[in-house]
Amino acid sequence: MAEKLGLEEEAYQRIIGAPSSEFLEQLCTTFGVSRTYLEEGSGHLFTERPLPIANILAFRDARNWKQFHTPKDLAISLCLESSELLECFQWSGEDVHVGEKQKQMEEELADILIYSVLFADSIGVDIPTIIEKKLRKNAEKYDVKKAYGSAKKYTEL
Repeated sequence: MAEKLGLEEEAYQRIIGAPSSEFLEQLCTTFGVSRTYLEEGSGHLFTERPLPIANILAFRDARNWKQFHTPKDLAISLCLESSELLECFQWSGEDVHVGEKQKQMEEELADILIYSVLFADSIGVDIPTIIEKKLRKNAEKYDVKKAYGSAKKYTEL
């Protein structure tokens, strides 16, 4: 961390013991860490955590699997992995036993996200762009004043 902040290790150790506001700001900016989390220990640790898209595509390419990754097959794989996530909840009697199933849920969610990246690549779309477009569209459908605290579909609000 010290090196990435442009500090010698000794200086970093001194500063970290009693960090100044400027140092905290530099830490947050450099590593994308939430200031609230650092100061209060609440909220999200990171302000932004980009998907490791390049790593996912490099993993695929190193194995020459792109040839098998058609949109149809990736859509099928997404559904299968989503079904495996649902298995975590089957016969549970409750919504979730988080402690018991956390590791399995994480692995299935990772598979879903990996296949989502591969699917986006196969149809030639940029994930941040399509998410932003969808969020704007949903914001129009689900006005905060009408949708706040409601699980109703936009057609019922």
